[in-house]
Amino acid sequence: MSLTKKISTMSANEIFAFLSKKLGYEDDDIEMFVAVLETLAEICEKKIRPNVLEWDAVGAQLKDGKVVLPGTLDNVVKEIIQDNELYSFFIPKELGGYGFANLALAALSEIMSQYDVGVHILVFISLSVLEALTVYNEPQFNPIIDKFAKGAYTGYVGFTEAGAGSNLEAVKTTSVLEGDEYVINGTKIFISNGGHAETGLVLARNMVDGKQEGHNVFIVEGLEGITTERLEHKSGLRANPTAQLHFKDVRVPKENIIAGVGKGYKKVLERLMGMRLGVTFQGTGATIRAYELAKNYAEERVQFGKPINSFPGVSNKLKSLEATIPRMRTYGFYSAFALDRYYKGWLPFDVGADGKDASEKMAASSLPGAAIGGLTHYFISSGKMYTSELSNYMTYDAQQIFGGNGFVEEYEVNKIARDVRVLNVYEGTSEIHEFIIRRAQDAVNLLPAGKFPRISHTWDDRTVYEKIFYLKFPEIDGLI
Repeated sequence: MSLTKKISTMSANEIFAFLSKKLGYEDDDIEMFVAVLETLAEICEKKIRPNVLEWDAVGAQLKDGKVVLPGTLDNVVKEIIQDNELYSFFIPKELGGYGFANLALAALSEIMSQYDVGVHILVFISLSVLEALTVYNEPQFNPIIDKFAKGAYTGYVGFTEAGAGSNLEAVKTTSVLEGDEYVINGTKIFISNGGHAETGLVLARNMVDGKQEGHNVFIVEGLEGITTERLEHKSGLRANPTAQLHFKDVRVPKENIIAGVGKGYKKVLERLMGMRLGVTFQGTGATIRAYELAKNYAEERVQFGKPINSFPGVSNKLKSLEATIPRMRTYGFYSAFALDRYYKGWLPFDVGADGKDASEKMAASSLPGAAIGGLTHYFISSGKMYTSELSNYMTYDAQQIFGGNGFVEEYEVNKIARDVRVLNVYEGTSEIHEFIIRRAQDAVNLLPAGKFPRISHTWDDRTVYEKIFYLKFPEIDGLI
């Protein structure tokens, strides 16, 4: 049985434990994180689920220049990250953590996204900031890392600007060295957690004598000099603040540059593939919840004297939803596994070296580094594109089962349908990921025939949602 076929039969926690062992994690650490996931699920069930519709209706608000989360949400987030010291699990052991990475992120993201994708973002974005601090670690970053570990800090990523979405190199925000500090000026848009999180990664042009010399990525602590000019009024993800942030003469110690002066952009962006992976599991988690709601509604809703799940038009939709969800999970977890392998210096797919570092690295030495990077992007883009697209098709059908009630905001399925609409837009549109997948075929072609695991080949058939997917994107039919 292939690896993808095997994991398609498992739960998220089972897949996490199984693949983590393949990466060499210790059993005690795996069991500890599984226990944290179970605790997290209990918190979500008791303190998030009863409030999701209220938080969606109220939304994050800007009051007197400060971002305020709805209801008790701020306290719930603090409980998740502080009481459980959640972020410590994602800090390398040499820096005092447990050393988990993307497989743990995947399991965490699927659980939280079954409750509220917007709340997941409040927790998840910090991990991207933390990863940049640990991968490109300098001694001066360690106090910041410690504050994340204790749940005292949350993060945002301040990259996007008007005219610089997919093409981030076009940012206009500037950074100028004055003495021992850089001075940052510019405006960022569509910033998740913006104005609420107090620590961010900020991308800016590196200006020297009025001329640009590359891009800098900074870790910016505090909100001094940063104005939240507005919060976007969105159709979904309303509990999460999406802000426009204006940086006015924001002073940052020169030591707070990440990955080198003028060099940070490409290096840090390479390490933010985990953000795309998080979106993958937002799609999976949200779809799981939409299916549960539709299934329960179809059992309880009676028309013509019998429950509507007895009618083929409804029952066939439910069967298709149920059949597709394990495939979404498989794409996601294999993407996480590929990314963790890549960051260890291994090939991003299992080559039968049994997780032995020397053997894995020997196998990786057979391919150019650029090709290995391309293959990793292939897996991340495949998973993100597949699940974000299918979550839209599938929540549409879940909403359809509710009939007119699905169009009413008092029903949770309506909220989920609005939330997932953005998944195939942010962290790279589906069109961008289609391009990445096609470009990666040059790297795939360097491998011996039949040695590359295309996840779509795991199954002998296609669900209705996969058929729609390939009708929309025929250029990658059979490539993922």
